[in-house]
Amino acid sequence: MASVTASGVGSGLDINSIVSQLVQAERAPQETRLASKEALIQARLSAFGSLKSSLTTFQNSLSALKNADTFSKRSASSSDTAVFTATTTAAAAAGTYTVKVEQLAAKHTIASKAYVDNDAVVGSGVLNFNQNGKTFSVTIAAGEDSLTAIRDAVNGASDNTGVAASIVTDQDGAHLVFSSSKTGLANAITVDVSPSDTDTGNLNDLAYISGNFAMTENAEAKDSIAVVDGFTLSSASLKFEGMIEGITIDIKAAKPGENLSLTVKHDTAAVKKSIEGFVSGYNTLMTTLNDLTAYNPEAKTAGLLQGDSATRSVANRIRQEMGTLVSGLDVDLDSLAELGITTIEKGKLKLDATKLTSVLDTDFANVAGVFAGENGYATRLDTLIGNITAGGGILDNRTAGLKQQVERIADQRETLNRRVASIEARYLAQFSALDTLLGQLNATGTFLTQQLDNLPGSVFKK
Repeated sequence: MASVTASGVGSGLDINSIVSQLVQAERAPQETRLASKEALIQARLSAFGSLKSSLTTFQNSLSALKNADTFSKRSASSSDTAVFTATTTAAAAAGTYTVKVEQLAAKHTIASKAYVDNDAVVGSGVLNFNQNGKTFSVTIAAGEDSLTAIRDAVNGASDNTGVAASIVTDQDGAHLVFSSSKTGLANAITVDVSPSDTDTGNLNDLAYISGNFAMTENAEAKDSIAVVDGFTLSSASLKFEGMIEGITIDIKAAKPGENLSLTVKHDTAAVKKSIEGFVSGYNTLMTTLNDLTAYNPEAKTAGLLQGDSATRSVANRIRQEMGTLVSGLDVDLDSLAELGITTIEKGKLKLDATKLTSVLDTDFANVAGVFAGENGYATRLDTLIGNITAGGGILDNRTAGLKQQVERIADQRETLNRRVASIEARYLAQFSALDTLLGQLNATGTFLTQQLDNLPGSVFKK
């Protein structure tokens, strides 16, 4: 008879490999089921994240339209921006104004006579400066009375009212120059000199005051002068504020006697841009909703949120607001359609730019009510989306439920791991026992073979 043989200890079975395969066979189907379920839940969580992001983006596009100030803005245009430009506030009255820029404001500049060089001695004493009723004094000590020293003393005065000192050298020599830091007649410089008793030079050469104009006026202090609709106004700067309520004019060049125009009108361009952003933002939101809830009958595939009650509720509530007329307005302008905004396929909007422009040009004052105010589209939609996306809102509750499902799957994995570990221990015990039994049977078979071979007259063929 043939003996029962096996390689290795006991039966020679690869117990670890056998048990591993059996355990994997037990684990794999359930692990695959849990992984597939979790992947779907995570994908839906991501889909809700995309929906919330699209809602927030659309809500941001409403910020300008829900603000009534957006519709009170004015735009100002100049017929020659090289001469002047203008900015406006809501207080500006729409209309066209005639503007003449007669003169630009200028800084006052006075210069001393020529000296040999920067180190030339001028004289000691006190320089008393006056600008626009404000004064400051600079004491010039003997030995520190050169052009350079005086320049530095004036510039370094802590109470300097706005006089800049410099040294300009031309073909005649070095000149000490005093310049106003501000334009305008009021900022003209006067210099009253009090020479010291020990003056070795003549500090009076820097005087510029009635009765002693020792310095030369290089640039006259001037105010800006503008004439608007026949009314003349002057300004110490290049800016006119308050000349026309709500309008600031910035002048850049003078064109005496030339009539230019300033046109102030409603800022329809800004409003139109905001409305275009509203339509674009809504269409982007609809694209997201359509993609997440669509069903492809040919491929038999559905969007991640297809059939989801929360998503369906969000879409229905938004569409309901879009289809509700604005109460309390003129019946001729109380809907989006009357602005040229209509609904097309898949719930998206189409904007008739020509119709919108016409309404903005002819009935601008009433457009604000369509979007802003308590019942306006932008106000209602902003409130609705805020509620939808808020903590504790419909989306927050839906995603919280999905996250709980993910947590339950983690618990199920732990349970599976414990069960598989128990199965593995049982299989190891069973196959170890089998291995021991087979080892014993193998040993017994070998013993019997030997005994049979030793029997007298027995013949055993191997």
